[in-house]
Amino acid sequence: MKIVDLLPVYDQSNGWHEILEPLPEATVLTGDRVCDYLVIGGGYSGLAAARRLAELDPSADIVLIDGDRIGNNAAGRSSGFAIDHAHNLRAKSFADAKAAAQAAIVMNRAGLDWLGDTIAANGIDCQWVQEGKYHAAATSRGERMLGQFAESLDAIDEDYSLLDAEACREVFGTNFYTKALHAPHSYLCQPAAMVRGLAATMPDNVTIYEDSMVTGVDYGPPHTVQTSRGTASAPVLVLATNGFTEGFGFLRKHLIPLITWGSMTRELTDEESGRIGGDASYGIIAAHPAGTSVRRVTTPHNRILVRNIFSFSKRSDFVGRKQWAAKTHRRSFERRWPQLSGVPFEHSWGGALSLSRNGEPVFGELRDGGVYGTVVHNGVGIARGTISGKLLAEMIMGEDSELLRQMQAKGRPNRNLPFQDLGVRINARARRVIAGREE
Repeated sequence: MKIVDLLPVYDQSNGWHEILEPLPEATVLTGDRVCDYLVIGGGYSGLAAARRLAELDPSADIVLIDGDRIGNNAAGRSSGFAIDHAHNLRAKSFADAKAAAQAAIVMNRAGLDWLGDTIAANGIDCQWVQEGKYHAAATSRGERMLGQFAESLDAIDEDYSLLDAEACREVFGTNFYTKALHAPHSYLCQPAAMVRGLAATMPDNVTIYEDSMVTGVDYGPPHTVQTSRGTASAPVLVLATNGFTEGFGFLRKHLIPLITWGSMTRELTDEESGRIGGDASYGIIAAHPAGTSVRRVTTPHNRILVRNIFSFSKRSDFVGRKQWAAKTHRRSFERRWPQLSGVPFEHSWGGALSLSRNGEPVFGELRDGGVYGTVVHNGVGIARGTISGKLLAEMIMGEDSELLRQMQAKGRPNRNLPFQDLGVRINARARRVIAGREE
């Protein structure tokens, strides 16, 4: 049996998870479990793959295993932007790739549509709302980047609206931003509540085991995974393990595992909310890609979240740099809302994601004999992770569609450069310097 030698290290500081009601005791994998399909990973892709397999084969016995509690895992640690097009469409070469960009948007919106239908059909309370996203600038450099972004959206016939400084103040409750672009088709959500709800409403033929970290795997078929208290075996194995897929023996030196960091305030009082004004709910993405993302969250919690900076970490060490991240977040928060300087952060946390150097995903068969993977969504995790999990299940079941063919036609991640971790750290620092005031 191969030892899985790359495991996440979770903590309990994820604000999205902690502000929800406590979960009931986990169902932990014990003994020896045999099933028809085995899915590893309870994030967007794994949840979508398990649900779609169950829909397409209602008689099948499907098992999903997650190493932590769903909601406290990577999927529940995002900023809750369910976006239809990436934050970096402003790349200079974008207009030359119009067809590819439009196809990517169609793919992402298919994921959001299916996810939205699932949320509605199951009554999942996760603040899922189509509020769009704001790209906001606070510097002349940021304003130029917004202009380039607008040109990119014009090139692919996407609608948007522009806000001047006064309109920004009215919406955001701060004088910090000088210009913004609103793209209306994205959704906002409470990510921990969403993945909790997706797990809790699985079809009856899906069994979920949590707090069951996979520590070993024996590739067959049948394929057997081992946890501290049991095993699970199936002829079909799906790895929805993102950056931790290296630990299963695949994609060595092809993935770039990162932690992005966020902090969330305690609940604002009515007086504090009145002090800043602005809309009760919105999501801001900085015009500069290294700047700060912001969420203002209302019902049932009135809080502000700031998210910026990233660090390289193969094992997702969420503890080691948390104080450093929170200090940076405090500075970013007080730049935007100096009138709330006395409002403390209640939670600071990291969330794992994985990129590839050439922006390509991992989708399809990883190994002969029924080992499949859907990995690396390059910052568009909610939409792309969902649709890739759904499409992978359909591929396994012999379905066909234009979207599936498009996904199968994509490339694979290329090999990382030497000293990739050092390169990421240097790049992160340089981008923060360039972002300047927008950090």
